[in-house]
Amino acid sequence: MGIFKGYRRGRRMWKLLWIGLFGAVVMLSGCARDAAEKARTYHNDGYLGYSNTNPNLLNRSGTLYEKDIQFIGELLQQVKGIRKTEVGFNGDDANVTLRLESGLSDAERNRIRAEAQNILQANFPRYDVHVKVRS
Repeated sequence: MGIFKGYRRGRRMWKLLWIGLFGAVVMLSGCARDAAEKARTYHNDGYLGYSNTNPNLLNRSGTLYEKDIQFIGELLQQVKGIRKTEVGFNGDDANVTLRLESGLSDAERNRIRAEAQNILQANFPRYDVHVKVRS
């Protein structure tokens, strides 16, 4: 009987040792963060960093409008006959007014409007583009 008591006691010691070792590994793995890693804060955009995490998602501040206006101007520079471009946004509607050079026929005006509409709608699928032409 004495042999079995010692065997049981030794087995219990090994169990406790393994449980303690496993617990220590689990506890240390939760605390083993890299010292160089620091807490990162969000950009102060008024939306708790929401516009930074989703940069192409429009929100109330309209963060993309200025870049889109600039890009619309660059795209329409390649169309001949446009003197000036005016752009306005209303939610997901982009309202573009083209001021054309004088002396153009109605067919040329319609061609320029259609070309500008196609270019802008292809490059800005997130907007419903509306193009108007004025002299």
